[in-house]
Amino acid sequence: MEVSDINILKIYKKDKHQGLELIYERYKKYVYSIAFHYAGVKEDALDITQEVFIALFKSLDNFKEEYSLIPWVKKITVNKCLNFIRDKKETISLNQTTEDGDELQGVIPSDENTENKALFKDTKKSLENSIRKLPGDERMAVILRHMKGMKYEDIAKVMKVPIGTVKTFLYRARKTIKADLIMEGIWEV
Repeated sequence: MEVSDINILKIYKKDKHQGLELIYERYKKYVYSIAFHYAGVKEDALDITQEVFIALFKSLDNFKEEYSLIPWVKKITVNKCLNFIRDKKETISLNQTTEDGDELQGVIPSDENTENKALFKDTKKSLENSIRKLPGDERMAVILRHMKGMKYEDIAKVMKVPIGTVKTFLYRARKTIKADLIMEGIWEV
């Protein structure tokens, strides 16, 4: 039987070691998954995951027991990932996209045959560069929506902004990315 976040926090207050272990076991795969989407490399994703749990454990005493841990875990994870990208200037993994047909999904050609591999690599690099140049909030919204597949409502909670603001961030980001890709001759008008 799975223990709820509220119960985990109650356990944490009684036995910090057991509470921390439960939090780690519940969220380690989730945090690693997000970190890997940002970092694209296993070792870097593991480093980010470690940093996330250190930050979580350091600030857990300040967390309000009546709330769910997941939005807080997401926010810390995304912030650590963005710090990693900013500090390391690593490329963003674009291996996964959403299934809802948003504009960015159709930009990357399939790499199933040898002829498309070079084009795929160039397109991916151009797209990564364009995303990396976006302002922080727009970049975060794009990554959460198109690489993590999150819903607008969830993105709004993680970013602590209204849903309309998330949509604005995504609209602006898509417009900027499209313009960049048109200038590079990757996106045809």
